[in-house]
Amino acid sequence: MRSRWKRRRVLLLCLSILAVGTFLPGLPWSPSIRHTLKKTIVKAEIKLANWQGRQPRLMSIEGRVNEAGAQVQALDSRSGWATLADRDGRFVLPDVMWYPRAAYELVISNDESTGKLIKVLAPDAYPDDGVFNAGKLNADRGSEVDLGSLSGVSSITREDFDYANSDYYRVLFDKLTAGKQSDEEKIGAILEYVAHKLNYEETQVELGSPRRVLERGSEYCGHLSAAFETLLVTGGYRTRTLHLSNGKVPPATHAVVEAFYGGAWHLYDPTIGLKFQNKEGNVASYRETRLDTSLVSADLFRRVDIRVPRQFLADLPGIYDTGYHHFYCFKNNK
Repeated sequence: MRSRWKRRRVLLLCLSILAVGTFLPGLPWSPSIRHTLKKTIVKAEIKLANWQGRQPRLMSIEGRVNEAGAQVQALDSRSGWATLADRDGRFVLPDVMWYPRAAYELVISNDESTGKLIKVLAPDAYPDDGVFNAGKLNADRGSEVDLGSLSGVSSITREDFDYANSDYYRVLFDKLTAGKQSDEEKIGAILEYVAHKLNYEETQVELGSPRRVLERGSEYCGHLSAAFETLLVTGGYRTRTLHLSNGKVPPATHAVVEAFYGGAWHLYDPTIGLKFQNKEGNVASYRETRLDTSLVSADLFRRVDIRVPRQFLADLPGIYDTGYHHFYCFKNNK
């Protein structure tokens, strides 16, 4: 009897040590295990809500932060959308999963390395208009997190570079940028080249490869953005493609590319060969266009000389107004 009790005590002690070692903050393996456990619990909560007849569905979270242009995203978001707050700090984060008392971990960030984590609880009842007002969120009260190692970030998709055709891209990059001195001149030459690859006769849905797009063209903004980004990465630029949406049903969407040089991001639209200049005459970033909507005026799109459907051009300003975005980046392009 004493021997059995002793074995139970040893087993209990081992389980306690395992639990502490698993979840104790600071240990290298604990964050991923805690994240896996959290996802398991969420799945169980969603199933329970279904059994109770309270069907989980998509909802938007609106609120206000104390930093204009801050990025707001929800960890483990199924949609993968993030959003940028406007000049007054107001934001709407679309397509998060609602079920009674769901807990959202919102990350508010002003740079690409750190952010503040704030927890928000969903309402018991689904909002009539599908939008939950979380009120004012004070990021200063959140816990600081490292975005690079944070589990659950779904607003960035990492893709493989087309190394099989790297020689082709290098030759084309050198040809297009020959004699160009500044970054803006080089990227401007590539922008013009890719924009003239807009081809409504080329309807292949699958990308295939950026080389195919550069040789034959495409009708899709995502394909043209991939081709543009590939050439820029070949030239040593850090890049990211942004997929944008106006949030309507059905949504109007568009893909554009940011390139990093001169210590800042700069936004280009390779589908229609457009760049957005700020008041200083420099190419603006996506964040700048969010804070100053006059940079993305309807008149700017009306002056586009590439043959593009007028309705498409008319929809574009609204796509920039929401702040909704998802990033696509090549792996190891930092």
